[in-house]
Amino acid sequence: MAMNSEIERLIQRFVSGTDCSIGAANKIEVALDDGFPDDDYVQQTVEMLAMYRPEGGQFLFDTIAMRQRLIETVEHLQRTA
Repeated sequence: MAMNSEIERLIQRFVSGTDCSIGAANKIEVALDDGFPDDDYVQQTVEMLAMYRPEGGQFLFDTIAMRQRLIETVEHLQRTA
């Protein structure tokens, strides 16, 4: 299944720094989970998004780590589409 424009738009807003809120991460998390339930790489990204906090913390992923993972996830989906 190809990545839809809504997922791309949400990820682009996050990666660009326009919206790195927990709410934005939650929307991406749900969209990726619904769109790619059988893709292990994407499911790992979904788990990371569930543990995202902008400031990070123990056992959490911060904005920099999450931004990098989302870039890699987009690249992964482009390769596997």
